[in-house]
Amino acid sequence: MKKNILFLLIALCYNLTTFSQDIKITDDSSEEVPFAIIENVPIFSGCDKSLNNEALRKCMSSKVSEHVSKHFNADISKQLDLPNGQVRINVIFKVDKEGRVIHARARSSHPELENEAVRVINLIPQFEKPGYQKGKPVIVPYSLPIIFNIDNSKSSNTLTKYPVYKGCDPNAPNEIIKKCTKEKIVNFIKMSVDMEMASKLFPTQRSTQFKVEFTISKKGKIKDVTAKAHHRSMAIEVINVAKRIPKLKAPGYKGDKAVDTPFSMLMTLYFN
Repeated sequence: MKKNILFLLIALCYNLTTFSQDIKITDDSSEEVPFAIIENVPIFSGCDKSLNNEALRKCMSSKVSEHVSKHFNADISKQLDLPNGQVRINVIFKVDKEGRVIHARARSSHPELENEAVRVINLIPQFEKPGYQKGKPVIVPYSLPIIFNIDNSKSSNTLTKYPVYKGCDPNAPNEIIKKCTKEKIVNFIKMSVDMEMASKLFPTQRSTQFKVEFTISKKGKIKDVTAKAHHRSMAIEVINVAKRIPKLKAPGYKGDKAVDTPFSMLMTLYFN
């Protein structure tokens, strides 16, 4: 089922009351100063250092927004079958005394969206300069919401029966079958991917994402497999694994007619 998704990013530059309460400036390594009142804000790469503090504050907020908008994969919401409406992810992170992003956290009604938000925040490059208060580098907390508006009004071609994977109950309601089949396919791929190879491809990361797409044919077989990943070898590995997915117990149906069923999934692999 296709979803028309409008991705909106809103950066709350000054609404940091979560962090502004009970914060004391000390001389030890734990000192923090809220973004809203920091004397010299952290300088995001690409911001003009000659700007005044207020302009640098706006530049940082704009750059963080651009970064999230560029790297956040809104397609992840497709696999969640989210209803029409607005979905919000509250994101919090800190810029440490070296200008590095640390302690990224996210809150949402869906763990998958939280994981994606944290992944994207952790991709933010080291700041050119950390925040300074009274001439000393300090830790600067920052927060922003990521907001999705989801519109399914143009969705069509709904199957009367979703393809049935082995182990799923063919007599269950269609939504239960769909959920079971997707979970079985995802588990098969995750269990079959060469994790040692994947971790070597991304030695400095704790996870990687890829998107796999294929068609479940009228006979329940997998065909037309494609994959997108952050490394060509990873994409090839995912394609080879997807091609080994066993024939499904039953294909998708519209009425009493078997039909080809497109499948698309954004997946995240976590390394030990």
